Amino acid sequence: MKKLYLGFLFMIFCVGATSAQEIKDSFEVFFELDKAILKEESKQAIDAARQKTEGRRLKVRINGHACDLGTDNYNMTLSEQRAQSTFEYLKSVGEAEDKIELFFFGEKEKKYDDREQNRRVFVLMLLEDDDRDTLIKDGCAEVFIEKGTYKPSKNKDISFTVRDINTPEAVSAENISMEDKTGRKLYANSILYYSAKIDGQDAPAPKKALKIKLKLVNEHEEGFNLYRGEEQGGKIVWVNTGKPCEVSDGTDCKTYNFDWTSSGYCACAQPKKCEEDCSENPFGGEKAPDLKAEDIRYSGENTVAQFPDGVYPQDLANLNVNILDDNNLDKDLDVCEQFMYGITTDDWFPTKFNVSAKKNIIITATGNDGSTAISPDANKTMRVMIPRDKVSDLENPILIPGITHSKGYIKWDVAKYEQTTCLGPINCDFVVFDVPATGNYKLGDWKDGDAPSQPNKYVLKTRLLKESTVLVGNTKTQVVYRAKNHTRKNKVRPKEYDIKDFESAGDMVVLVKNTTKKDPLFQEAKLSDLIFKKKKNMYVMRKRDFKKVADFKEMQLDKCK
Repeated sequence: MKKLYLGFLFMIFCVGATSAQEIKDSFEVFFELDKAILKEESKQAIDAARQKTEGRRLKVRINGHACDLGTDNYNMTLSEQRAQSTFEYLKSVGEAEDKIELFFFGEKEKKYDDREQNRRVFVLMLLEDDDRDTLIKDGCAEVFIEKGTYKPSKNKDISFTVRDINTPEAVSAENISMEDKTGRKLYANSILYYSAKIDGQDAPAPKKALKIKLKLVNEHEEGFNLYRGEEQGGKIVWVNTGKPCEVSDGTDCKTYNFDWTSSGYCACAQPKKCEEDCSENPFGGEKAPDLKAEDIRYSGENTVAQFPDGVYPQDLANLNVNILDDNNLDKDLDVCEQFMYGITTDDWFPTKFNVSAKKNIIITATGNDGSTAISPDANKTMRVMIPRDKVSDLENPILIPGITHSKGYIKWDVAKYEQTTCLGPINCDFVVFDVPATGNYKLGDWKDGDAPSQPNKYVLKTRLLKESTVLVGNTKTQVVYRAKNHTRKNKVRPKEYDIKDFESAGDMVVLVKNTTKKDPLFQEAKLSDLIFKKKKNMYVMRKRDFKKVADFKEMQLDKCK
């Protein structure tokens, strides 16, 4: 016990009490005239105060006082006795003696006008401050709550919750809509939920700003702002606060750091860039490809190809890969090339009538020496991405894959591949196709329906030559078909062939190849140059106009150009 009387020490005590105002508790007990015996009711008051402050008492200061009846010396002694009586009781109920300080002032510190109330002991308990700063974390997401934030409640009496919402499943589980209050679609790079509850009820608004950290889900990019979540129609929708989200590099992770003055949901988000971004991924889905990535190659027009592992038998880094935008469709076969290969349009491009072709995309690969062509594995799937501004004139862009035939031409598939949509922001910049890794692709608009039907109207007669192969080409449409033998009076005519209707005979070229004679024979002619028998709707080829060749590869063709 410290027993003090000097006035200047009391002044120091008063200053300390003022500065410690938030961490003290005090009460008074009263005495009978000229008495220093502690009343039973006073003992009860002391017991109640001790129970209330259990575990937090740092010091107990006892100040004895007296009224102004009697001499100064007598009252000084009486006030000391009253303080001592209180001290003895405190000690008897378990208060540590070294925590008690005893002061007495006689009649000098008159507080009340009523003399009875001045016969008192004032007890001041200096308490440990149990309202501490609090840090709540979920991984790298966190909220720092400074003590006094929810005054008069203390942090220790509040239930805090922090949730880092960083997966699509978590967003769905929280019933969060990725739209703002106007219905504009958003994607986020971080979402955090914070709540403070007292006895199960929402705490009042904080009196100090909370320090929040939102963990990034993806790499930061410009354009993210801080959004506040609001309940609307049973879902959480978003309101833009206008505060830009700026990334802070932490020791273990990157975060967006803010002062926050509310509870509930907050997010760093931004509006989706385009209507084509219909991804359900709240964190944006796939972004535009990194043109410097190891698995990416692109053309001068920024047609981008992404190659999966194993699409080539060699590592992609060891290959020279070239992407050609064949805007003039030079890789397609004209009538002359179809004649030379001996094929029809249906043989190499069976869906020609369904496709309004815009261009071919040809991807080739060679070894580092540039000499050996390397074929891709068509059983694997690769991604072809075409800048959206390059296909703005197409209503329903599709890709048709093609395989290079052993003879050298591209044989296009009957299957079409439509866009891969709802991937994410990548769909804003590119039309994306996931297609077999054939290396040849035809881009165009698709229209459903069968090829236009053309009735047989004319007959081509080869006179003495029978069982020939007859190819008919239209130099205007570049379509070639194989003519079938004509039937007349229920009898197949081996020297006559049906020719479909056409607009202009000047556009029509026929190639007849015959192997029934000793040497192969061929004749190329425009229909308009042949003898035409109007009565029979028949074009006639003369045998003398046929040319002999050792092999049809030696044919010299010019009418088909």
